[in-house]
Amino acid sequence: MLTLTRTLTGMPEDRAARLRGLLLRQLVRLRQTTAVEPTVRHLFLVPPGPGGTRYTLYEVAQPLVDAPLHQVQGTALSELLAAEGDPRLVPGADQLWRDVDAQRRGRYVGTGARFGGAEQATLVARLVDHTAVVIVVDADHQPVDLRSTKDLVLADRFLPAAATVPGLGEPPFLLIDSLVAYLRVTRPAPAPEPPG
Repeated sequence: MLTLTRTLTGMPEDRAARLRGLLLRQLVRLRQTTAVEPTVRHLFLVPPGPGGTRYTLYEVAQPLVDAPLHQVQGTALSELLAAEGDPRLVPGADQLWRDVDAQRRGRYVGTGARFGGAEQATLVARLVDHTAVVIVVDADHQPVDLRSTKDLVLADRFLPAAATVPGLGEPPFLLIDSLVAYLRVTRPAPAPEPPG
């Protein structure tokens, strides 16, 4: 599976801040799952095809077991391992990605999870460049608080890295960090076995 790790970490900081802002703005806009069971959302960015200029961002929702954190984390990682490190291939994962990325050209950019109800929700995410983000959205789905461990540029507005980001080291981030750490490592496809 391809990731955006090298691209994002190798960019000059001003460009990386703009890309982080774009990814997070789209993350807030992405559809909300109607499923009752807990999920994490893995984000992918598809580069434009030949002659194109438009990038496409999509998510893949991976369902989680309702259990203590160590079991949730172990099961989610086991599923990813069985799916050759591709969340799109995990059993029970949202398959809407096939409509926009049938060839699986999308680069993995991070993982997030949403908590809360209709009035207010909190989204926690980790991007492949280690940026940790907490976004609180209101009933109109508008961000009312955004904190990031790295600089962001949102709608041409510079948002400096926050001195503290709530929730780091707590269960939601521990789960997300373990998944991102696993997924951000680019793995080459296994070599074909020699005949006979």
